[in-house]
Amino acid sequence: MGKSNCKVISRDKDLDEVEIQRLADGLYLGDQPLEAPRLVKTGWKAGQMFELADDPDRMQSFRWEAPSFIERKDPMIQRQKTSVEELDVPKAGPTHWARIVRGVFDEEDCAELISCINRKGFTPALLNIGGGRQALEPSARNGHRAIVESLEMSRWLLEVIRPYLPETFQRGTLIDLNERCRVLCYTPGQEFPSHYDGCFRRSAPDPRAGDRSMITVQVYLHDVPAGSGGETTFMRERSGREEAALSCQPCAGSVLIFTQNLLHEGSLLKKGLKYTLRTEAMYRM
Repeated sequence: MGKSNCKVISRDKDLDEVEIQRLADGLYLGDQPLEAPRLVKTGWKAGQMFELADDPDRMQSFRWEAPSFIERKDPMIQRQKTSVEELDVPKAGPTHWARIVRGVFDEEDCAELISCINRKGFTPALLNIGGGRQALEPSARNGHRAIVESLEMSRWLLEVIRPYLPETFQRGTLIDLNERCRVLCYTPGQEFPSHYDGCFRRSAPDPRAGDRSMITVQVYLHDVPAGSGGETTFMRERSGREEAALSCQPCAGSVLIFTQNLLHEGSLLKKGLKYTLRTEAMYRM
């Protein structure tokens, strides 16, 4: 599969409220309409850079509360609803693997989580460029993002999916899931070109300094119809070129778990919406 020639929507042409609402038309979570995203207007320009102190992700200025199902639902009971499928990704083996775990979230829980995130709202997804700095680079990463820190949610999620994560991996011991949860929202024309997920490392003064991510945990928050695009596509490199090897279509409440040494892309969303949540399994060497 080659790269699409579909023109990426320009950030200079913000969607108005009516257009945003229309993106959710015909999409449902259970028997309820899918909630449209709240896109926060920022005035940012392509190439703009941000220092840590700029707090572009509003981590200091917004207090987020986790959805109520985290307290209401026992993760051990939720675990009993899950099933797993191993995926035939390139170089599959002990150090390169991916699996889909189904039934991790109920559809009503996905809907509540989206609603909770919308209270904060989405801003354009930034690209980490090192040294705590980020940049708006739509050609490298195009989408919307809301970041929240939630120990409650990461702990609940870990207990549901723990059987599907290795307790030890490449000489590291599983500690927890990263509490920094990134909820992503894609609108038509947006994609995340092929990449390897970056390693998240905890730093001082966090007492867990040195822990590092090794496995990505990506939660799909609603169904994306097959004709709408938006797959997570694993790539293979052949004769100096990248080509699609395996695609995973988002399905509500499922979690895609994969090692961070796998090349993949967030494929072009052709219509509708795509909501996902990303965190990582953290290991101590």
